Amino acid sequence: MEHGVHGQVFSHSKSIQIWVIEISDRPGAAEAEPHFKYVANMHGNEPSGRVLLPQLAEWLCANHKTDQRAKRLVDDMHLHIMPTMNPDGFARQMRGNVRDVDLNRNFPDPIEVPNPAAMQQPLPAAQSETVAMMKWTLEVGFAASANLHEGAVVANYPFDGFIDHSHQVNGSRHPAPDDATFVYLAKLYAAKHKTMSKSVEFKDGIVNGAQWYPVYGGMQDWNYVAADCLSITLELSDNKWRPESDLQLLWQENIDALLALPLAAALGGVHGMVYSSNGTSLAAVVMVEGISKNITARQPFGFYSRPLAPGTYTLLAAYPGYKPAHATVTVPEDGSGVVQDFKLQPTSAIGSSQAGSSDSSEQFTLNAHGPLLIKSGRLKGNATATAIVGLLVCIAGALAVLYVCQGPRTMRQLYPRTSVVRFLRNPSPDHVSIT
Repeated sequence: MEHGVHGQVFSHSKSIQIWVIEISDRPGAAEAEPHFKYVANMHGNEPSGRVLLPQLAEWLCANHKTDQRAKRLVDDMHLHIMPTMNPDGFARQMRGNVRDVDLNRNFPDPIEVPNPAAMQQPLPAAQSETVAMMKWTLEVGFAASANLHEGAVVANYPFDGFIDHSHQVNGSRHPAPDDATFVYLAKLYAAKHKTMSKSVEFKDGIVNGAQWYPVYGGMQDWNYVAADCLSITLELSDNKWRPESDLQLLWQENIDALLALPLAAALGGVHGMVYSSNGTSLAAVVMVEGISKNITARQPFGFYSRPLAPGTYTLLAAYPGYKPAHATVTVPEDGSGVVQDFKLQPTSAIGSSQAGSSDSSEQFTLNAHGPLLIKSGRLKGNATATAIVGLLVCIAGALAVLYVCQGPRTMRQLYPRTSVVRFLRNPSPDHVSIT
């Protein structure tokens, strides 16, 4: 099949249509490959992304056979491009939507929503654009994303707000559990951009959202906490309305960075499949030692994609009724990433194979909201005391993680688990599907 794009309407009401372009060698097909999304024009008066993203789609279709970056992006992952999330605001040249609502203050916020499950439900005052974005994001299961804005030149990363809901700018950061990876991805974009990393205002061209100015109800933190999607915000121009004569320069400033970010986020970390010993795919929880944010492998393939900065990590995959599996991997600096599959053995099979061992009866209970795996079973003698001490140490460690991440408050979980556009190199109805 010729490489192409897949355009589809995922939101439709009486007043609005939002279009998404999916770029892949098998657009629209379910595959064991990671997904990345670019979203632009969330604020109607910040239109640079409306120019950049369609041009990116066209460039990929024209260069996927000759440019290795484009080839890998098309062949090995799915890139979703939304040129405008707020077409009504753009038509009116205003920040908010047709109801003058700022869409980047319209999402459930982990600081404001006490029930983790509620993070995946729209707020009572949610706008149609927000509802559609949430539904689409949760359905697809993106590994990472970037939201394009204007008003500065900087890469902004989570968290956007403070635990005490303060709006005061005090120069302090509020790092997320995946802070190292967020900083890595933000620095990558800034370095690949022609000028961003040379910023006088922002060191290395990046900034933590809360450190810059606190935001509550933003899409960036919602993506991360509710949808397991590592998301950063790209401010791409001091001038929100670049003159037409400047648009080619805008493209040249961003093209290398626009290609580098999804490759690093979706393919440069660790990805693979989790399945049982008989080959059944499992929607297992995948944890990284030292990072208190888990992700869940998605069906039908049991596929997971975990963005990580270069370094060595210990991963653990766990699913009820199966013995967890561990793996130590080294994420290389060249962006090639690591493929790590997990085969889980049923606990019943383990018990049978270890018949006669008095210490072999074990059950595994997974804390799906945090990094801990709690192991319980029948132990004898001093092993019981050792297990109790170990469990107390684990609990103390968990409380410490929660305190660092959330501050001194109630112990709820901040990080729950829980115009039509067509671009084709050779236009043909076989290569475009609109639903």
